[in-house]
This record gives sequence, structure tokens and C-alpha cells, in this order.
Amino acid sequence: MNNVKPVVAHVNSSFFEYSETFIYQYISRHENFLPVCLAWNFLNLDQFPILQKDLYSLALSPGPLRRIYGIVVSRFLERDRIGECKAVDAIRRSGAKIIHAHFGPTGYFSIPLRTRLNIPLVTTFYGYDMSKLPRQEKWKRRFTKLFKTGDLFLVEGPFMKSRLQDLGCPEEKIQIQRLALPLEKFPWRVRQEKKHGEKAILLFCGRFIEKKGLMDALRAVNEIRRSHDRFEFRIVGDGPQARQVDDFIHAHHLQSCVRRLGVLKYGDYLDEMQKADIFVHPSLTAADGDSEGGAPTTLLEAQASGLPIVTTTHADIPNVVVPGQSALLAPEGDDESLAALIVGLMDRPEAWAAMGRAGRVFVETYHDINKEAGALETKYRELIEA
Repeated sequence: MNNVKPVVAHVNSSFFEYSETFIYQYISRHENFLPVCLAWNFLNLDQFPILQKDLYSLALSPGPLRRIYGIVVSRFLERDRIGECKAVDAIRRSGAKIIHAHFGPTGYFSIPLRTRLNIPLVTTFYGYDMSKLPRQEKWKRRFTKLFKTGDLFLVEGPFMKSRLQDLGCPEEKIQIQRLALPLEKFPWRVRQEKKHGEKAILLFCGRFIEKKGLMDALRAVNEIRRSHDRFEFRIVGDGPQARQVDDFIHAHHLQSCVRRLGVLKYGDYLDEMQKADIFVHPSLTAADGDSEGGAPTTLLEAQASGLPIVTTTHADIPNVVVPGQSALLAPEGDDESLAALIVGLMDRPEAWAAMGRAGRVFVETYHDINKEAGALETKYRELIEA
């Protein structure tokens, strides 16, 4: 009897960005498949360990890589047959029976691999790849080819599914695969009313880019400060809007209530989750069309930690929280409504514990990696057998 597990080749521009922990969770939890990783760059492996023998570098040389539409790729993948052969050789040596490309552009660039190897190609779309990129005619054409050639397309929620259908992907090729967490790494803490003299801690975590809504959060904090002074807004992250963020903080004299923590290691970030009382993440659609697509993983991590949440109705966010129970939702881009919801929650600390419990139960039911990893492997198995 053959008990050898089949191999799945995960392909991405890099493994593993701190902002892409949701990919690592699945790769590290395979039970009935053996994962290998193909990428141009490997980083943060001390935080997200993978066996060295399962890493296949696609970089042709240690020279500089270029950035294309937010995805780091080597020039060869677009034009150079030598690079294509290197990727094909890596998959053949690994013995992979299926290719799983992460992000739409990686799926498109993996079409020649699927064609030459004649094994199924799975592509997961995550956000900017189904919101911002399709505004460009070149990517519309490329995704049309990908939708025709690829075998399965995964999205994290019903909003993303409908959006991918609008882009021309056949409905029968799209399935929902939820983002998932290793819940044992997220201790649940009951949030209680602060003692006299203590400050309520509001927490934001994300890249400093428009769609994350940090500027809306800061405008809300500026409004809140007019009536409340016993709170601190902590910000984890960095990014292109850093100068704009700092300028706003200084222009409105928010230094006494806003604290920037910078980019943290994953464990340190989880520690901040434990210290916080309310999680704030007002996502919105950016001017260039970029959106969450689905929803930020941080909302799941906050619920797993027992944090009540204030967020927005953006994209699939209403599907990854329990509106009115684990989270309060403002219209996206409405900092006045956001401020009102935060103030209302700060003034009702007796509601924090129940909201935290509702969130934890929700992620245990729908976003546990121990359940969802098996669901993904079932999809792989069905493709291989078909």
C-alpha cells in the first residue's frame, strides 16, 4: 500500500512577509500533503520556519530584483525561458502533483508551469490583485487568460467571489477558503473596565497605506480627544503614509494620546493584542481602487484574543466579524461615525467582555486552521483525482 503523501508546490514572490501570515498558517498545517515553497526571496524564516530542503529559490542571481505592481518578480518569469525552465525543474524535482499560486499575478506567471507540467493550478486572490490591478487593461487580459487556464480560484469570502465573477472568472471555478488561525497561539483575555486612573488602550495594526484607513482612525482619535482623555491609541506598522501620519499627529498635537510602535515581530505584535482593550481597523477602498478584497487577518486575530472591534462595512469585513456582537461597523470613509462608535464603546466597558466572547466563539467555529487546512487539502485531492 502506497502511503507516500502527495506534494503541493506553493509559489509566491516571497515567503514570508509579516503581512502574509495567513499563507504560512496553511502551509505549516498540511497533514495529508507535503508542502514545498518556490519563491524569488525567502525572509523571516526565524519567525516562520520551513525546512530548508523544501525551499526552492527561483532567483537567477543575487542581483537586484524589480518590483512590478507590488509583487517582487525576477525579469525571467515574464520573458526568459531559462527562468521558466528553472521553475519547472524545481517542481519536477519536488515531485509536486499540484501548483498553488498565491496572488493573481503569481497565478498568471505560473500558467507556463501548469501547461508544461500538466498538473492542476490553484490560484488564491487576496485583495489588491482583484481590486487595483484589474483597472489596467494589461492585467484584465492576463487574468482572462488565467481564468481560462487555471483549474481552481480561491477567495476568502462571498464579496470576493462576486468580484472575481465580475472580472470574468467562471463561477464553477471559484470556491471560498477562509483565512484561518492557529488558535492555540491566541490566549483569550476578558476585557474589563479600567481601574481608576488607567487609560483604555485602542490598537491599530496594518501597513500605512490608504485602504487600511489609518488616517480615518487618526481623524476619529482627534475628535474623541475633545471629550475623552483617558485613552491611548497605539499604532503597529509602517509604510508609504508614514510622513502623512507623523505630520497629522504633530499638527493636531496628538503626541500625548497616540503612540507609534513601528513594525513588530509577530510575537511582540500578539503581546500588544493582549494589552489592548479595543481594536480599531477602518478599512476602505483607496482612490486607486485598491481594497482589502476580503478582510484583514488582524480582525480575526483580534477576535481570537477577545478584543471588541470597531471597523467598517468594507468588502468582506461583515463576513469575518459578527456585526453588532463582536464588532461595531461604521460606513467606510466616515471618520465621524467611526469616532462615535469608539466613544460609545469606551463609555460602555461592561459590553467589552460579551463582545470578546462572541468574537472568540466565531473564529473557533469558522476560522480554526485545524479545520480549514483539511478543507483546503480536500480541494487539492479532488483536483488531482479529477
